[in-house]
Amino acid sequence: MPGAPHVYGDDITLRPVEPADHEFLAKHWNHPDVRHGTNKHEPVTVQSLVEGKKDDCLYFLICHDGEPVGMEWLELAGDVHRRAELGGWVVPEESGQGFATAAARLSVEYGFDELNLHKVYARVFDYNEASKRLLRKVGFEEEGRVREHFYVDGEYVDAVFYGVLEPEYERER
Repeated sequence: MPGAPHVYGDDITLRPVEPADHEFLAKHWNHPDVRHGTNKHEPVTVQSLVEGKKDDCLYFLICHDGEPVGMEWLELAGDVHRRAELGGWVVPEESGQGFATAAARLSVEYGFDELNLHKVYARVFDYNEASKRLLRKVGFEEEGRVREHFYVDGEYVDAVFYGVLEPEYERER
């Protein structure tokens, strides 16, 4: 039985990832459309999900009508800095329905309201226009880029950094 939702939205909920979710995550994280937007080079397996879990990272399963449609996370940078890196993905069959945007918005608000973060940032590959649009829609601003920072599918790509500060963030309530 899946765990109780942790963060509630209008169309989605975010709940903690549980061991029973690992098969779903491994299957969909390996989909080329998902993997190509993340920095995963090795195939994701149930074992790699368990072994790769970071203590300073909050992992959420994105659910719509109780069914998983993706994953979202906030990787915390420590108490002193009060910032976290946002990441996430939605299964390709569910893209275009606003789930990724809603999950990002809920995660940012959770970070500011519950975790007392000052900043949430994200980095995306330069070619990932959909993620750049999503971040701007949620309120992030482009902060800079690092050139040829990642090696993805046989080529070096730039990473573009986006950030949003808590005092500037406009909540949708």
